[in-house]
Amino acid sequence: MRKFAQKAGPQAIGRFIDKNTKAALVKRGFAQADILSKWASIVGPTLAGASSPERMSYGRSKTHEATLKVRVAPGFAPEFQQFEPLIIERINSFFGYKAVARLQLIQAPVKLQKSADKKPLPALNKDQEAWLDASLQSVSDPDLKDQLTRLGQKLVSKNALLNKQKTT
Repeated sequence: MRKFAQKAGPQAIGRFIDKNTKAALVKRGFAQADILSKWASIVGPTLAGASSPERMSYGRSKTHEATLKVRVAPGFAPEFQQFEPLIIERINSFFGYKAVARLQLIQAPVKLQKSADKKPLPALNKDQEAWLDASLQSVSDPDLKDQLTRLGQKLVSKNALLNKQKTT
């Protein structure tokens, strides 16, 4: 038998995380961790903000269909019940097979992920505005020039902000 030597140098961390977390996820019923990370795209941003998938439990039948336990913020359970068939359909289309047969709702507080508060970017100084105008002087389409100007203002402003943070 041939032994394969390990690659020297840096390796992708995802290669090791999968092995270490798979046991914990399987224990909670999530054979595929994607449902946790893609929950917002499966149920939509409104319902995702008021819920989180907790556990998938499989019955003793041979159908391999699961019950997905979902933690729902108080007050959102009726909405989840109303959209249950649609949510199950979207989950099953995500998996590619009929993985979930029903939802079991648990009304409890949901820990919401705090979004980073966006601070307004600083205005451009006269030198930065002159540079941006000179860079876009050859663009003849007014709509394109307007969009490129707005994009350029954001990029130059953000770059200046990052440089300012590095020096302090």
